[in-house]
Amino acid sequence: MHQPCYVNLNTETINTPTPMFRTLFNYYPMVFLAKKYPGVKMNFNLTPVLIRQILGISSGEFRDSFLSLLEEKNDPPPEQLLGFIEELPAQVLKRHKIIGILREKIEKNSYSAQDIFDLKMYLHLACFHPVIIDGELERLLKKGRQFTENDMALLYGKEKEILAGVLNEYKSLQARGQIEISTSPLMHPIMPLLYTTDTARKTKTSFSIPEGIFSYPEDAKEQLTKGMETYKDLFGRPPAGIWPSEGSLSTEVLELFADSGILWTATDEYLLAETLSRPLSANEHYSIWKFRDKVSLFFRDHHISDLIGFAYQQMGERDAALEFTGKLRSMSAGNQDRLVTIILDGENPWDFYPDCGKNFLPYVYEILSESGEVKTVTFSDALNANIRREKLDTISPGSWMGANFDNWIGKDPANKAWEILGRARKRADEKKNSLHGKQLEELGKTIMLAESSDWFWWYSLPADRKIKVRFDARFRSIIRRIYELLGDEIPEFLNLPVEEYVYEKIFPYIKPSIDGKITHFYEWHEAVKVDPFSLWATFKPADISITRIFYGYDENNLYVRIDYREKPDFEIQLSFSNSVNRTFTVRPGKHENEILTAATDEIVEISIPRREILPEGEKTLSFNVKITEKNGQEFVLPSGEYFKINFTEKEENWIV
Repeated sequence: MHQPCYVNLNTETINTPTPMFRTLFNYYPMVFLAKKYPGVKMNFNLTPVLIRQILGISSGEFRDSFLSLLEEKNDPPPEQLLGFIEELPAQVLKRHKIIGILREKIEKNSYSAQDIFDLKMYLHLACFHPVIIDGELERLLKKGRQFTENDMALLYGKEKEILAGVLNEYKSLQARGQIEISTSPLMHPIMPLLYTTDTARKTKTSFSIPEGIFSYPEDAKEQLTKGMETYKDLFGRPPAGIWPSEGSLSTEVLELFADSGILWTATDEYLLAETLSRPLSANEHYSIWKFRDKVSLFFRDHHISDLIGFAYQQMGERDAALEFTGKLRSMSAGNQDRLVTIILDGENPWDFYPDCGKNFLPYVYEILSESGEVKTVTFSDALNANIRREKLDTISPGSWMGANFDNWIGKDPANKAWEILGRARKRADEKKNSLHGKQLEELGKTIMLAESSDWFWWYSLPADRKIKVRFDARFRSIIRRIYELLGDEIPEFLNLPVEEYVYEKIFPYIKPSIDGKITHFYEWHEAVKVDPFSLWATFKPADISITRIFYGYDENNLYVRIDYREKPDFEIQLSFSNSVNRTFTVRPGKHENEILTAATDEIVEISIPRREILPEGEKTLSFNVKITEKNGQEFVLPSGEYFKINFTEKEENWIV
């Protein structure tokens, strides 16, 4: 469980709803549910930067602008509420239709003071996960409109109570022995890259990474030390285990963990396979691996973790729980010493579940509580259990997303950000002897904040421009603060975005032959090209069959192309969302609807007449692609969103 630091360095305010939303929708509900099932042991990772923000908001050290909506008498600016809506997950907001109604009134400038009051109340009500909705909150949700000051005071009191108690709940369950809590380096950096960005040059990357951009092993050590101190201050003891940010490891980082007294760490099975230079046998990542007789490593089962993260959101929650626990039972047969390690984001998956995980998680916990075949353990429990041990002398560098660091370095904007950080870090070394006391301490904290993985993440991945702009501005403000503390003039380049944002609309005008073949190079050259793996911000499914999606149009048709890895043994469903909602199903070699034309050979090519999906006079269309694998596993691309097309004619796009 992780959030980047949203605290404004100058004002100590938080101007995003994200920390409050995730606390109410994930962090508290997850421990609330765990407490109900004392027979199930589980593991939670709380990053120090997240812990620090929860404590700061709760104590009043940080002013949270979203929480402040419930304590201020004056109406907030309507633009602020619209901004908060933009930052809350759309898939959660759409469960509350009244938010859309009130939003539209503001956008049309036809709102009242009561509308503003109701909207700020409802934005907060939407943040409560269904499992923690009590009678009083249910009453407010049913009321829907015409909220009062008393209603607002009730809601504010509940949120303050949760904020003040959530970390204590985790602490209590750990003291009881039901859960184990690990932590991460202080500001969630990619540790191997702090050691030296040259590590990325040794991986299986397809990107160009300049040599010697950044290399500060001492910073990696400081991030780990300070992270462990934050943990000890809260829980009263050092952590036994460390979840390295994004599961990112290298041999140097493992040595650092060993020197710091860490007993265990974890990452993805892909890194074990890369280290061994061969595919894993059926049981190898179900063992505990000991690094140089110092640190134990647990390797995540990528497939099973992905089922929870991606596939089960397409099923009924109880059916998904039965399938998941059934898989575990079948794996346990005759394998008493097999340890299956399941690791996934504690936040995002549940947003996409039909009932936000309200039924899936309790049903899983209930089945596991009663199971005689599957035993749940904490990582420290596992260290003392009769589980097969193996040895490692080294590990191939990478993260839980693969044997590279492509999500944080390699793309031009990310490389540029590392160079900017490296330049500021070098200047800090040159001038730090002129600083003393609190100023020197603040410099160290600011450098560690600038080393967070989150900034480089958004410079590396395709994402909404608004998100990229926010994180870019945040990164540059932190670098500015480093120069301010050093007493230097602020470099001019920090006044410009690190990444050049493209505003021009793509005009994907194409005329392919629908024959299932790549007829010629330019057939799909002008189409929009989508890498399916870029559509997930955190986890990436391991087993999805398709490798690329293309789409474009001409005067009469919409065209979709799907490339695949192996023989196409999957079903494709195209769902269109506008004033005409239609769904088309395509199977390899055939299709159900005579309206469209489809062909499968080297690739899948699909043509749909525009008149069937776009009413006359309309120009904007949204659609998604659902892939159903032969084993029943389903993926929707993009998850929780749509591909969007703005149809324009050729003459509208001429440039003179």
